[in-house]
Amino acid sequence: MKKNITFTLPAEAVEGCSGAFLLGDFNNWNPDNAPRLEKQSDGSFKTSTQLEEGKTYQYRFLLDNGRWVNDYHAENYVPVSGLYVDNCVITVPLNEVNTNTQSAQPDTAESEKQSQVKKTRSTTKAAKTESPKAKKAKPAASKATTSKAAASKKKPKESDAGAKEKK
Repeated sequence: MKKNITFTLPAEAVEGCSGAFLLGDFNNWNPDNAPRLEKQSDGSFKTSTQLEEGKTYQYRFLLDNGRWVNDYHAENYVPVSGLYVDNCVITVPLNEVNTNTQSAQPDTAESEKQSQVKKTRSTTKAAKTESPKAKKAKPAASKATTSKAAASKKKPKESDAGAKEKK
C-alpha cells in the first residue's frame, strides 16, 4: 500500500534558486521522473509523492542551479561510497488499522516526534548498558571473594597441622 509523503526544503537551503527536484531510490534518481518542489509563500519548497509503506528509501534534492542539498529533517543519513556525500533516509511507516476515517498522510510534526522517540529510546538503552569497566570489575571482585574463602579454609587446616606437630 502506498502513502502520501510530503518533503519540504526550508528557504535558506534553496537561497538563489527558483526550483528543486526530489530524487531518490523511488524514481531511480532520474530527474525526468522526479517530482518538482513548489515554492511556498514563506520561501520554502514543498512536494508530495506516493511511497510504499514499510520500505526504506534514500533521497536528496537537486536544485535548478545543479547543487544537491539534503533534507534538514531526514530520519537518518548514509554515506555514498566514493562521493564524500550523504544521502537522506526515510522509512515509510506502516498504516495502522484505525477505526477513524483519517487520511493516510503522515503529519510531519508526528514524524519528528517519532524520530525523537527513537533517539530517546536508543539513548536510554545506551545509558542502561553497563560500561566495559563495570563488567571487568565484577569478576575481579568475585575472585577476591573466592581467594578470601580459600584462605579461610586453609587456615583451619594449617592450625590442625600445627596442632599435630605440637603433640
